[in-house]
Amino acid sequence: MRKMTCEQCAVREMSCIADLPVEQLDEFRDYGVSAIYRRRQVVFHEGTPASGLFIVCHGAVKLYHSDRFGRDHILGVAAAGDVLGEMPLDPGEPYSVSAEALTDSQICYLPRERLVQFIQLYPMSGVRLIAALSKSLSIARRKVRGLALKQAENRLAELLIQLAGSASDGANGQKRIKLDYTRREIAEMIGVSTETAIRLLGRLKRKRIISTAHRELIINDTERLTRIANHEAIA
Repeated sequence: MRKMTCEQCAVREMSCIADLPVEQLDEFRDYGVSAIYRRRQVVFHEGTPASGLFIVCHGAVKLYHSDRFGRDHILGVAAAGDVLGEMPLDPGEPYSVSAEALTDSQICYLPRERLVQFIQLYPMSGVRLIAALSKSLSIARRKVRGLALKQAENRLAELLIQLAGSASDGANGQKRIKLDYTRREIAEMIGVSTETAIRLLGRLKRKRIISTAHRELIINDTERLTRIANHEAIA
């Protein structure tokens, strides 16, 4: 994977630097550090000091919590343009979750001190950062609500619908999702064991709502899967 520049970034216009003219992007690069993270490489650990924010330039990053038994629970998946981390008033406060690259990813790190200086110079970028962090909070709250109110089969269907949002269209209205995630990771995303996730995927296959081919998961019946996501049980 080759590192891309801000000028090449496909999501720049939706990011916190959307208001910066091209000639000022060099200034932004002076405030941050961009790096390539390989699949399964940890970006930051839960419990370590929250020293700054991270912006996903390309790829996907999982946010997760590890319980006392060593099991991971995925709380969300950040995509290109999303912001990771927290900025507490007390610089000694720790990150509340861990972050790990799900795919080869490019991530820009903005240390606290430099980030404050950057926001002072470009207040609109600060507003966009707040909006991005608010979006992450909203997603986390919906995740908690789903875990509390939805059955595992409904949560799985909802996850597949979300993954299909950026999937390519196939024949007869099919959605083809590139499987960048293992069954264990899918299980962690919906809060169940790997065995339960495999069983639920098998039920969807038997009903021909989904199928698999090589490294792709194919949604054959998006309408029916959406109904399941909205609390209808798999008949």
